[in-house]
Amino acid sequence: MKQKKPTVPSPREETLRQGIVALLEREEVTALEISEEIGLAEKEVYGHLEHIRHSLHRQGRSLTVVPATCRGCEFVFAKRERLKRPGRCPLCHGQSISQPRYRIT
Repeated sequence: MKQKKPTVPSPREETLRQGIVALLEREEVTALEISEEIGLAEKEVYGHLEHIRHSLHRQGRSLTVVPATCRGCEFVFAKRERLKRPGRCPLCHGQSISQPRYRIT
């Protein structure tokens, strides 16, 4: 059997969270856009965003969330505390929901 060469990660000058913070300071993005830009699984982005939210709070800054909306009935998930995209709409039970967008203010 052929052995695979071990993959060597590319050298980084900043941590993943520093990269995410830099991206959030530049523009308003979704978790999917963050994962594509940073090279991280979308599921992992949410944990980093939660940690960044707490870190920013201590610095007197905040992570602004533009809430997700249902594409079927236009319901806005304004009071949602979790950063992940909701699974289904509470009004029409549709699953076509836009992703929330994040930005540092």
